[in-house]
Amino acid sequence: MQNNFWFFLLFVIAMTVTPGPGNLAMLALGQTVGFKKSIPFLTGLIAGSVAVTSLVSIGLGALYINSPRTASVFKIISVMYIIYLAIKVVRMNVQTPEEVRPFTIYDGLVLHPLNPKAWATSIAIFSQFADPAEPRFLEIGIFVLTFAFTGLISQSLWGIVGSSLLRAMRTHKLRLCINCLMAVLMIGTTLYALYS
Repeated sequence: MQNNFWFFLLFVIAMTVTPGPGNLAMLALGQTVGFKKSIPFLTGLIAGSVAVTSLVSIGLGALYINSPRTASVFKIISVMYIIYLAIKVVRMNVQTPEEVRPFTIYDGLVLHPLNPKAWATSIAIFSQFADPAEPRFLEIGIFVLTFAFTGLISQSLWGIVGSSLLRAMRTHKLRLCINCLMAVLMIGTTLYALYS
């Protein structure tokens, strides 16, 4: 991984910046409650990403790939959780400002472990760039920290864009429409990752 670090970094950036449930949730949350109130969710997202990349780098990704039963259970739980978050995103714009409860650190913490895109991306990148000749601990450290840092930057940018939309859009109906679209895209990207 050290020898191909810049190619690895570009690949990770491309994967973490594209729309997925975490990025879309940050956009929706930012445009509903602002970036500052999205930080606990963002913290959970990064911790969840560290968990997934760590598990993949120590070989647990093989369980997902090689066990059809485990993969089937994972798919069902994953879709159910993403639907739960999508409904929560929409409800935030239906509720009064006093009733709105932003996503918690726990909501973010479990998103990546239940996000098929996160697993597929981590498995693909680690298998492509890991070098068996390099010290294992160093490889894992580079892999996990690179994903965490790029994820932090990417998901923060999605939240900041959402927060900018909150300031730009004054009508409640327009914000509700955008959050409905984000909810549909969250579910759609999850289903695409699972069944493509």
